[in-house]
Amino acid sequence: MKQRLFMSFLLSVAMLIYGAEYLPYDGTVIDQIFAWSWTVFALLVIGGNGLHLLYQRRPKKEVAVPIRYRQNSREKLRG
Repeated sequence: MKQRLFMSFLLSVAMLIYGAEYLPYDGTVIDQIFAWSWTVFALLVIGGNGLHLLYQRRPKKEVAVPIRYRQNSREKLRG
């Protein structure tokens, strides 16, 4: 899972760097809208993959007291 996220992060950064040279930022209005929207979507992809890499869920640690033991002790206290 981590490798797939890292690869998509690297590929999206490379695609943005490579594609930014060829986007028409100084063309007609339609060309500029396309270029800026493509750049914004590429930055969203990079940000999403980067945040997912940084804030992945960690595996839960084992409980110190087994749950079955705690349930039995509660039943004894109730009578």
